[in-house]
Amino acid sequence: MRSSLAATLGRPEWWAMALAAFLVRGGIVLVVLPLVSLPTVAQLSTLLAPAVETVVLGGQTLAGALIGGLALAAALIALVLCGLAGAWFDLALARDAAEDEDLELPTSRPSISTGEAFRIRLLAHLPTAVALAYAAYRIVTVAYDELISPGDPTVSVVTRVFVRAPEAVAVVVLAWLVGETVGALAVRRAAAGAPIRRALLGSIRQLVHPRGLATLVVTSAVLVAIGVPFLLALGRTWEHVRTYVLEQVDIVPLGAALVLLVGTWILGLSVLGAGLAWRASAWTVEATRD
Repeated sequence: MRSSLAATLGRPEWWAMALAAFLVRGGIVLVVLPLVSLPTVAQLSTLLAPAVETVVLGGQTLAGALIGGLALAAALIALVLCGLAGAWFDLALARDAAEDEDLELPTSRPSISTGEAFRIRLLAHLPTAVALAYAAYRIVTVAYDELISPGDPTVSVVTRVFVRAPEAVAVVVLAWLVGETVGALAVRRAAAGAPIRRALLGSIRQLVHPRGLATLVVTSAVLVAIGVPFLLALGRTWEHVRTYVLEQVDIVPLGAALVLLVGTWILGLSVLGAGLAWRASAWTVEATRD
């Protein structure tokens, strides 16, 4: 981890590649979340009631089925394209790290295509899919109970659902973290010439090894230490901008708030990209020297 950190700090281009891979694989949702106001129960009812009434009372029409099918197909295509883009960035970062002189890793080794890397990551995330199915069932059940018998009205419905089903979110986060780690190691093992099945099994064994667990815990802790203050600061500065706009304050404090928002965004993403690049290069070293 020390050699990976030393190599990462001197290569900002790695930060950009790691950040891009993180964002296109779904990290953009986490980054944008502080800028989005969560809907209330009344807003959800107003938004969903017409569609539910149309389906339940009026039945499904051919036009509605076609629109729904096209929307689902477009969403799946977008997810596949984002996954392929993330796999490409991750492979490019792993190859650069393998060829870096400071890490002293072997450079003459086979490689894999972006499609193969994406397939490996999908296989690594099969447990995540199971966890998502369980979490969706659990959250829908709890949300229904919450709507029928609501709790504290001063607390948002999302927070109340989370408090009543924290294990669902915990299972998804844990499964996603394990899937990301196994996928990253397996891609690097496959790029070194290992068959896909052997790469996945070897990555699982490597993850439960003390050295692999130490790498996972330390790098994840650093990313959390970077991400949480960044998201909190981003949400705080965004609240200032919204308040100034709604209250129609003078252009000077509004401009200062906008500059602070943009500066927080850029600085936070830069530091987050450095942390992600460090973790990616650490996994490259871990997979190569196993």
